[in-house]
Amino acid sequence: MFHLEVLIPTRTLTFTKEQFDRWKNGERDDCTDPYCKTLRGTRGFGEYIAGKHYESLGYEWIHHDFNLFGGNKLGKYPKAEAVFRTYFGDERFERGRGYSPSFYPFVRIEEPDLMIYKPDYSELRFVECKRKDTSDKLRDSQVKGLAL
Repeated sequence: MFHLEVLIPTRTLTFTKEQFDRWKNGERDDCTDPYCKTLRGTRGFGEYIAGKHYESLGYEWIHHDFNLFGGNKLGKYPKAEAVFRTYFGDERFERGRGYSPSFYPFVRIEEPDLMIYKPDYSELRFVECKRKDTSDKLRDSQVKGLAL
């Protein structure tokens, strides 16, 4: 039997009531992600706060619209596909797209909330966002997605 230990570094970010209220009221002009910006109510707020944090560190971010494991048609997420192809190369990108059919339906895997990357494609990371005020918890399927 094999044992795999996964260490997931955590970072706690704080937000103000004003930021939360602006988001809840649909005031999202400073949100750079087109998917996140259109979510209703308070959905996407944690991802927005995390995305803004990583922007301040020189990253760009994509919420939801990336599909790393290949469960979507090629071309569905062109921006993310371009980032992946540049970072991984065409061969590794194509090989990685085979992960999804290999695991489902045997193992439930969830892709992380955010893909963050340096604009020069020198660094690529994934982020799972959890808000303490909603008691959201990391699920096993999300840990598996981060580990992959």
